[in-house]
Amino acid sequence: MFDSISSGGDLGRFQAASGTRPGSPAGLMPRCAATAIDLVIAVAVILVPLVGLDRMLTGAGVADGDARAIWRTTAALWVAAFLLLYSPLSVSRWGATPGKRALRLEVVRFTTGERIGYGPAVARHLTNLVVTGIPALCVANVSSINLGTDRRGIHDRASGSAVIHRR
Repeated sequence: MFDSISSGGDLGRFQAASGTRPGSPAGLMPRCAATAIDLVIAVAVILVPLVGLDRMLTGAGVADGDARAIWRTTAALWVAAFLLLYSPLSVSRWGATPGKRALRLEVVRFTTGERIGYGPAVARHLTNLVVTGIPALCVANVSSINLGTDRRGIHDRASGSAVIHRR
């Protein structure tokens, strides 16, 4: 009964494999650990400059209302730039974010194993943000990564990508 599930099915270029063999699909735990590393980097990269801006505005004697408007506008632009650059640019240029690189993971095109471009990387990242923010989709995503033979999440399927152990 379970032969068809455990046989790996048709994964195209990637075959289901246990362990961390180069080219094998990455499981849930390494992906979560990579995300944790990326979140630490994100907090530092976003908050440190914004705290510095707050100190500069306070030291320059800018009126509270003006300082608040400047800070909010800068924060919105800074966060938007970070969201559109950090993960998508890292994935499209180097194949992985710093967190994924630290754990020897790589994001590739599912059908060919090549690096994905910036457009698919943006779509993957934004889809991941939406999926993570909706509890039912988050559970479905985790289940897909953890239980699927190809270990692809909703965001991977939407962008035609896969996360594998680096070759």
